[in-house]
Amino acid sequence: MNAINLEKKSLEEKALLLESVFKHLMDLVFVYDLSSRKIQMRNPAMNKLVGLAENSTEDIGIEQLKAMVHVDDLSLIDELEPKVNQLQEHEVASIELRIKSGADTYTYYLVRISIFKQEENGNKQLLAMAQDLSEKRKYELHKQRNINTLRELSFITSHELRHEYAKIQSIIQLVDNKFIDENERQVLLAEAKQSIQIINSSIFKINHKLSFNQNDSFFESTGVLAKFKKVLLVDDDALTNMLNKKIIQMVIKDMPIEIFTNPDDAINYLRTSDHEGDYLIFLDINFPEKNGWDFLNLYTKFDTKSKVIMLSSSIDNDDRNRARSYDMVIDYITKPLSVDFVEGILKG
Repeated sequence: MNAINLEKKSLEEKALLLESVFKHLMDLVFVYDLSSRKIQMRNPAMNKLVGLAENSTEDIGIEQLKAMVHVDDLSLIDELEPKVNQLQEHEVASIELRIKSGADTYTYYLVRISIFKQEENGNKQLLAMAQDLSEKRKYELHKQRNINTLRELSFITSHELRHEYAKIQSIIQLVDNKFIDENERQVLLAEAKQSIQIINSSIFKINHKLSFNQNDSFFESTGVLAKFKKVLLVDDDALTNMLNKKIIQMVIKDMPIEIFTNPDDAINYLRTSDHEGDYLIFLDINFPEKNGWDFLNLYTKFDTKSKVIMLSSSIDNDDRNRARSYDMVIDYITKPLSVDFVEGILKG
């Protein structure tokens, strides 16, 4: 007798455990009767989805369920019905569809249907389990977007960058040829300039695909600045400094220009020489040791500060956003420095 009681108690505990699991399942679980076309049993998650109290036993008909399915997926249910009617023991029919989960929101579910009970008269009760596929769908969409982006990048690099690079390479080979006259040489140089602009545009396209749009109205320095008495070029590349110096002197021939190849030297110079804050500093970001941000972190502590323009090869939106946090930074431009920009700054 004790053995029977123990077995009965064990079965009751297992039944309670199964009931607890059933109630706490996040997936939708319900038993659907084919003859009455009603749901006979369901878990609290199903009640919550249809807007009923957790323990409600109110009837839910098939039409009520269909009303919650996205209109574009209703045809999938019509296609599934014949398969469900012909289901045999141990067979599973499945379908992916969108079910309304809020005022204007739908959630993707994977619904698996199998036979729960089959009576002698042929009537069937079906067990349906619906799993939320939202995270899986997000991952698949994200993966597809990445694939599309890679395809677009592949097109840009193979059709735009490579094409213009080949043109410039050919121009370089021809431009110093003794059989090329001056007019032809000028035409070739004009073509090279156009190719450079196209390459620059393509680089911006690539960056846009990988991050965010680079259009930025935050920095609007051109034409609104006071007169500058001196320009500082802070860049570790000697050729870049030489070219930028020539460009500035093309605009204002007698503009004093100081060149620094590391941030510390520039900081020390400003500490002892800049008493009015009337210099203009072109600052690169990347240096072998300390970078442009290190310069700005030190410079922000100065009582007297001149205006800074970030001049970098980086088109990363994070760098632009970071530059905004420094009051003395009035602009962020990408290399190369142009005559038009310098005219706007120094003659504005």
